[in-house]
Amino acid sequence: MLCASFLWAQDDQMEFSLYFQNDKSQLTQEHIFILDSIKKLHHKDQLDIHVKGYTNTVGKEDYNLKLSQDRAANVTKNLREFTIISSQGYGELDSDSKTNRRVDIFIHLKKHHVKVPGEIVLKPIENNISPQYAKVFRAGDKITIQGIRFYQDRDIMTNGSKKALKKLLAFLQQYPNMTFKLIGHICCGDPENPGIDFINLRTGKKNLSEARAHNVYNYLVKKGINKNRMSYKGMAFRQPLGGRSKNDRRVEIEIISFND
Repeated sequence: MLCASFLWAQDDQMEFSLYFQNDKSQLTQEHIFILDSIKKLHHKDQLDIHVKGYTNTVGKEDYNLKLSQDRAANVTKNLREFTIISSQGYGELDSDSKTNRRVDIFIHLKKHHVKVPGEIVLKPIENNISPQYAKVFRAGDKITIQGIRFYQDRDIMTNGSKKALKKLLAFLQQYPNMTFKLIGHICCGDPENPGIDFINLRTGKKNLSEARAHNVYNYLVKKGINKNRMSYKGMAFRQPLGGRSKNDRRVEIEIISFND
């Protein structure tokens, strides 16, 4: 089966299409081969990439929209060395043709880009970025800050949290117009009364989950993140993850807006 095609649309733009099996969104080795060839392009800092996902008309419309979005997102993850403009899934094209099960990739020079209202710009990231941040984010998404841990019954972060904090800071600096909420959690609460917070032994106040979020907030402020971009909130024991209790002593980010 044809996996990909490309052509020069004009001297300043290239177009690629990756074709997918029915009901599939994961990248194949053939897809990776094509994407790797794109990543060998020179002067990445001068290029923009647009990613558009589609399906054919086989299946339900809502399901196909999600499938097209997943296809676009998986291609975008692989091309994060570039600036990505409005990676989207558009759902069904107008027939059941197998060539409609695809993702189109458009590459052009930044100087030729025409900005449109509402477009989302994903700035390029390094290859070694933490996997939790190497994806396409939307408003409403939540990210558990992996590696940030707190001492029991306190809002104090463990020494081992420093590396995770630096990765979080780098992510937020990369998207300076993203606004977000920091959400704190506790472990070992009462499932019958999940809204009851614990006492923070450092201060004696009964606001441990909020204090944990506030601690991360203060760290980010000290590192130069604008206060107007963020807020914080405590959720007590309302959203336990299950498993080991240390995993519930956590802070998450909830994205409020994500515009360039």
